[in-house]
Amino acid sequence: MIKPSKKPSLLGPGGSGEMAMAAFDAGADMVYMGPRGWSRRTRAYEVEDDVIKRVADYANKKGKVLKLAFNTLPSSGELPAGLKAIEKYWKMGVKQFIMTDPGFVNQVKKRFPESIITASVGCSVMNIEEFRFYKEIGFDVMVAPCEMTIGEIEDLRQKFDGEIEILIHANRDYTYLGRCIMSSYFKFKHSIDDRGKDNFFGSPNRGGLCYRVCKSSWNGICRGNRKFTGKDLGNYCYLSLREIPDYIRLGIDCLKIQGREYSTSLVREIVSFYRELIDACFDDLSAVDDPIWEERILQLGIKRDSQRDKRTNALLDECTGRGEQIFARLDSIENFR
Repeated sequence: MIKPSKKPSLLGPGGSGEMAMAAFDAGADMVYMGPRGWSRRTRAYEVEDDVIKRVADYANKKGKVLKLAFNTLPSSGELPAGLKAIEKYWKMGVKQFIMTDPGFVNQVKKRFPESIITASVGCSVMNIEEFRFYKEIGFDVMVAPCEMTIGEIEDLRQKFDGEIEILIHANRDYTYLGRCIMSSYFKFKHSIDDRGKDNFFGSPNRGGLCYRVCKSSWNGICRGNRKFTGKDLGNYCYLSLREIPDYIRLGIDCLKIQGREYSTSLVREIVSFYRELIDACFDDLSAVDDPIWEERILQLGIKRDSQRDKRTNALLDECTGRGEQIFARLDSIENFR
């Protein structure tokens, strides 16, 4: 068997300074964090500038990478504040950013041409022509959609000469991941902070907070008067396992773990698991066949689900009030199960 030519970078979450350090120490090559007000998460999982400076210094000292997520969609009035923030972090030694808005990226690339920008999953880059287009307009790393099969990823890898990132822990959504606007129909709050940043809480695209109303217990009527009760809309988390050898074989550049809202101890466990798995599979692609990996990932999944469910219930309580259900008539869904 031919040994893979390179090992993919492992990207872990940093919902706090403590979590970022734990992810690095557990084996992450890169960690991403959200500056206050600019990323697709609530403020509880974004970080202040002093934390970013401390983590950036630690990463640079260790030869690792800190990425900052600027992946909400800014208005025209927010762009000056956004560019000022990018400049501030650039001076701290941060050179990599996760972004969604092409106009914002265009301005960042003009001012900081050496920056490395990842197209956020919210860009919904779905096909080879979009991958090429986003590279042409300034993005350096593209995130493959969660729905892609190994065959589709292999075809993409053969045709696309840019860097590809794949989520190995995330959620598969009933819509394009990162593009849902349902939350904002149920609860929406707008404010402008002292830096001129608009915050649209309830819209993950603008303010970073999604109330996960898709995870509520829905009652509805599909086309043809077919009824369903007590169903969510299919927002499911996953942990990759069997796919890891294929990602290594195909030369995928980066494997990303989502999870800024989890506990630091759980993030440390997940990062450590994937560090060990990636290293083992890089040496021998068949290493994944050892049943110990299945046993370990099962236990991680149980812990992950417990923490995520608690967070989901808290968001739904905040959005709808405890015990209140969301009801809908979904006339456009023909094949709901």
